[in-house]
Amino acid sequence: MTILTRLIQLLFFIVPILLFGWLAVQWFVPSGTFFVAHTVGDASPFIDELQPSARVLPPEDGVQAVVGDPAFFFVHPHRDFERVALEVWFQNDAVPIVELGVLSSVNPESYTLLAVHNLLIDASPWERLEGGGLVLLQREKTYDSIAAFFADPPARDAVASYRTAFDVPYRLPGYAPTSRVQTLDVSLRGHHEFKTYIKDETLAFTFRYMDMNREDGADVVRVTVFNESGQPVAEVRAKDDGNATDDAAATGLLTLALTAQGLTEGVYKVVMDTTRDVFFRSIETPQQKIAFVGSVFVGDEVGYREKPRGATLWTEAARVRLQTRHAEGIQTVRAASVSLEISEPYAWYVLPLEGEGAPESVMIPVGDVEIVADGKIAFSASQYFDPDPVSLTPYASLEDLGVDYVLAAYQSPRQEGEWLVATVAFDTQQIYAEDNSWKFSFSAPGIEELGAHFLVRAINAWMYR
Repeated sequence: MTILTRLIQLLFFIVPILLFGWLAVQWFVPSGTFFVAHTVGDASPFIDELQPSARVLPPEDGVQAVVGDPAFFFVHPHRDFERVALEVWFQNDAVPIVELGVLSSVNPESYTLLAVHNLLIDASPWERLEGGGLVLLQREKTYDSIAAFFADPPARDAVASYRTAFDVPYRLPGYAPTSRVQTLDVSLRGHHEFKTYIKDETLAFTFRYMDMNREDGADVVRVTVFNESGQPVAEVRAKDDGNATDDAAATGLLTLALTAQGLTEGVYKVVMDTTRDVFFRSIETPQQKIAFVGSVFVGDEVGYREKPRGATLWTEAARVRLQTRHAEGIQTVRAASVSLEISEPYAWYVLPLEGEGAPESVMIPVGDVEIVADGKIAFSASQYFDPDPVSLTPYASLEDLGVDYVLAAYQSPRQEGEWLVATVAFDTQQIYAEDNSWKFSFSAPGIEELGAHFLVRAINAWMYR
């Protein structure tokens, strides 16, 4: 037997052992850390390319331009991990705020967002302090440290916040309770959140809703009230109607009543947690202030009213984004200063508003529209209030906000040559996983209106067990 033959036999014996050992290391990750490097344009079994093609340009020389909001990609972990950190190599000189989020729930669809780049902060000439993961900008230097800022905080309307809370309690001057019950006569589809104000009164809401059974699965309804510290103080729930199919056999009007007595004065958040199969047809309450947070879904009225009534809402937002998912939802939305035609389903439309400190009305004649605003939304002018500190958004400069301070949970990206590098980390318990895939999304509000873009060179991942 020749030496060559023996070497071949040895290789046949060693290679499977080496391969098995390599696979074992990949699976068990004995170091506790699994690293994936991914350059744009290179195929990877763990990190997909950015999508969709309408919002990203094709990769060119290892770089890809993001031109629309949002742009997403999938990560495919090969086993269970407890944490994941993503490192993004990018360039950006025009998009005010870029964030990276992970899909955390699908019903409703929501993302946990973290900052990648905030040009409003990084380009600001204001005095800057950093510490404990926070940034404090000061128009004029008043504080020597962030600790001093919290020890003797300024008035709440002098501070704009970004991704953090400025916990100076909101109190509404001259507020007095009333026994008069008012009705929000509007169809709201699925999950919603709103804030209300309580002083020397019982919190009371009566929700009338229908389970439309258009999608598979049980449709539990749970309404929870949270105080200013984020603690739950009241809850009521209703189980599914017994029909978990998608046969579109709607229930009649059902009632869910929530009350809470002995609450201290302050702002309370009410979370209406359910699926998109549930349509809240009305809300009755003696509470005078009701402002929805972030978004509302004015649902269709099929199976409830023969002729849809739509809704009129009030907001101080500088813009709202609107989308319908059905041809029946095509309509012209009207505000006091401008009109907007929603001309096709599944397209997002932007309605610019004056946003100058007084609520502006927006009429939705048909309903069946999802509405996302960079401010609060109410369904009557008298119910509108905004108890939250001023928010730093992509649509206004620091000068426009009229504040003297900005408090942000933010760490500026580091510079590596001509590239910026930002790292964001998520607990995998925050992540909705489907088919062993995690969905991540770049959020860049206003990118289309500005005609701007940002470039991505690489997305690297560290997965920890």
